[in-house]
Amino acid sequence: MTCNPHHLINAYWRLRNNTENVVLATIIETLGSTYQKAGARMLIADNGELNGLLGGGCFERDLVEQAHTVFETENPKTLFYDMRSPDDAVWGLGLGCNGAVRVLLQLLKADNDFHPLNRIVEVSESHTAGILATVYESDHPDYSIGDSFFLAEFELDDLSQKGNTPVSITKAAKQTWRRRKPTLDTCLIDRHAVKLFFDLMRPSAQLLVLGAGVDALPVVQFAKALGWRVTIVDHRPGYIKPERFPNIDALLHSMPEDLHERLPLDRFDALVLMTHSIEYDERYLRIIAASRIPFIGLLGPVHRRDRLLDSLGGDAPNIAAKVFGPVGLDIGAETPEEIALSIMAGIHAALKGRDGGQLGIKDCHPQ
Repeated sequence: MTCNPHHLINAYWRLRNNTENVVLATIIETLGSTYQKAGARMLIADNGELNGLLGGGCFERDLVEQAHTVFETENPKTLFYDMRSPDDAVWGLGLGCNGAVRVLLQLLKADNDFHPLNRIVEVSESHTAGILATVYESDHPDYSIGDSFFLAEFELDDLSQKGNTPVSITKAAKQTWRRRKPTLDTCLIDRHAVKLFFDLMRPSAQLLVLGAGVDALPVVQFAKALGWRVTIVDHRPGYIKPERFPNIDALLHSMPEDLHERLPLDRFDALVLMTHSIEYDERYLRIIAASRIPFIGLLGPVHRRDRLLDSLGGDAPNIAAKVFGPVGLDIGAETPEEIALSIMAGIHAALKGRDGGQLGIKDCHPQ
């Protein structure tokens, strides 16, 4: 997904227990340097409580004020915050952010299951990807601001696919899908101009941890804090206890040779092998080698990684490029919590195509 929505998922399940409406704030466009990018979302309650951040505190107070009118009128609105002026002449806040954002506010009604938040949650918790198109400006009588359309991945990959969504919206959604980044586009429908925000929707990232030792606990905690869905597998039944991992998505007792029959391995985005047994690491790795998991993390030193890869024989070259061992970024980690932070940071960097260096390193000048 363009922006991880795990805070929205948690909020949605809480919201379903009451009947209070909320306002959804979505960044639909950014210019210059901004705290969040297009696709970032947060919820605003009627009492001003926020769930999420869009501007890092720069304009949230004004968003709350603007949301009051959305609650009162039930009409969505689009706001533009321009903080590129060096003296912030408009807002007088002296923020120095050097960026601008366009934000759509729309009322989510409890009696409509908080649509389209329910659709965002459904996509995130399923294995469906696609494009969510939301109207933010329209002169068409049948297409109002805030109306949303979801096109699943199979509809976007099949150019001949036809459905109830207007052709112009479908074509624009397919362009967004190919570019793999959120976009604004104007679609002509019955000679009316309808402007929409097209955003990529993907399921939550999934982590597979092989080994349920004590050091797996902080890895799970960091992964869950990032919104990942986590599955833990261990060959020792005594380690697979729900009370040890209260927030886990799935616990499974499985011998290595049964793993591919028990789990759809290709569904996972990353894997960390941490049984602390060279024998079982070898056996699990032999099964994993046939999967399409893009990141395989190994604990231990380089020579241990090499021994594990050598044990695969002819299969080793096929997975060597996606095997990271020792797994994690070099942050001087020593404690289990620091190591877990290093592991999850390394996974995140690799999947984003980054090397994990300091963001301000070019501005550092050692004395």
